[in-house]
Amino acid sequence: MDQEDSKAYFLQIYDTYVSDIYRFCVLKVSSSELAEDLTQEVFTRFWQAIREGTHMRSERALLYTIARNLVIDWYRKKKEQSLDVLSEQGFEFKGDDATDIEDSAQVKEALSVIRQLDDVSREAVLMRYVEGLSPQDIAGITGDTANAVSVRINRAMKKVRAIMHTDETHE
Repeated sequence: MDQEDSKAYFLQIYDTYVSDIYRFCVLKVSSSELAEDLTQEVFTRFWQAIREGTHMRSERALLYTIARNLVIDWYRKKKEQSLDVLSEQGFEFKGDDATDIEDSAQVKEALSVIRQLDDVSREAVLMRYVEGLSPQDIAGITGDTANAVSVRINRAMKKVRAIMHTDETHE
């Protein structure tokens, strides 16, 4: 692939996935500024992979793998910060009418419950339902089998439903 083809390919992949990668990062680090930096680093490393001629079966899986590894590295350096504190960091769900506000409250409640899951389950649920990745894509990123990912997601969602149902009965 020549330089112009490489550049066009990179820009196409960037335009397709930049919002998804940013959203993945912001959900993981709860800081829009840090998520922007991590997203930029993901695409810098992706560009390096293109220039080195790395063969890619799935650009999406590679981008999420890079993003996931960068987030893990960041957390190793910053252990004192908590994971997924979106509302405390100023991440707001915007809406104009009562339905949007109710939906926003439900999303915040669901995220609060999801935060109670163990790290591996939380990551699988967010990748599946927020990022829209298939169990096969998640398996490619995490190194697990697609079956193990599906089982993890199903068990995690049962826990989420149980917690949300329990909370409703105590109100």
